[in-house]
Amino acid sequence: MFKSYRCEKLNKTLHFLPDKIKFCCSCAEGPGVVITDFSNIDKEEIIKEKKRIQKLLKRGIIPSVCKGCVDYKEIPLKERVLNLFSPQKDDFLVKHIIVDHFKQCDCKCIYCSQEHIYQTKKQQYEVLPLVKQLYASKMIDSYGLKAEFQGGSISLLKEFDALMEEFYNHGCIDFVVLMNAIKYMPILEKIGCNEKSHIGISLDCGCRETFQKIKGLDLFDETIENIKKLRANSNVHIELKYIIIQGINDNIEELEKFLFVARNIGGIEPISLEIDYRNTILSQFEFKIPAHYYEMFDFAEQFCKKHNILFCKTPHTSNLLKNGIYKPIDCSDKSQ
Repeated sequence: MFKSYRCEKLNKTLHFLPDKIKFCCSCAEGPGVVITDFSNIDKEEIIKEKKRIQKLLKRGIIPSVCKGCVDYKEIPLKERVLNLFSPQKDDFLVKHIIVDHFKQCDCKCIYCSQEHIYQTKKQQYEVLPLVKQLYASKMIDSYGLKAEFQGGSISLLKEFDALMEEFYNHGCIDFVVLMNAIKYMPILEKIGCNEKSHIGISLDCGCRETFQKIKGLDLFDETIENIKKLRANSNVHIELKYIIIQGINDNIEELEKFLFVARNIGGIEPISLEIDYRNTILSQFEFKIPAHYYEMFDFAEQFCKKHNILFCKTPHTSNLLKNGIYKPIDCSDKSQ
């Protein structure tokens, strides 16, 4: 029997980008149901397009806009048989909002994928009026919503406080905030009133000198103090990320310093490692995963196990390590 797929991200995720809105969380340019008219979010048209793509996936056809994505899943045979007798109704309520339309940043990370992808694309709209419209149209699952902030520095996003209040007022208690922590934001203490929320910080090093090379700023000590302060004043989960950059921090010595910094702060988890996007998603060339990268992942995992710290890898990273190589995806075929 032919394979059949589904994509929960297409059904449930809404991604605000500088020049478009996508009902999909993929960071690639193509995937998802795309809206560029910010004055008009047509609920029926959106659902119609979602159904079209899901229908192709169920038939085992991977639409060209979805090629290379790791988020669509194969539907088990047993479930497909059961669905023949008791079909499940699609749920198109938005359960995950990604606020990623702002790219202003007070940091200068050399690996910044935002700068590479969106250097000519500036913020063209405000998200708050659209979120209010989506709530009014009953397109959002209020109490099951995860609200995620990524992109530039949230300290420079003028809408941040107002968006947080809007989500709060509709019952959202699940937040993900990606930040650099070079500035302290007291409002973040508020999302720590529950243990469901998550703050992700890309520290990427364990000393002042390497921080300056990667971030372009001499603020390592201040950043560590801000993380300690947030940890002391909030119950939120704090993830520290280490992005592996060739020729700068791709060595066990720097990684070990980073791991000890995380351990000494205390209450940090998970710890995660990631491979520089310039070698993968942003690259036009094949990238073979170096052997010493595997040694670094193994070292970090063993360190975390020894010190009882949660260690994790994203699906994208796990896929890269499994395959041992990154090959650029050709999405030139737009026929589907």
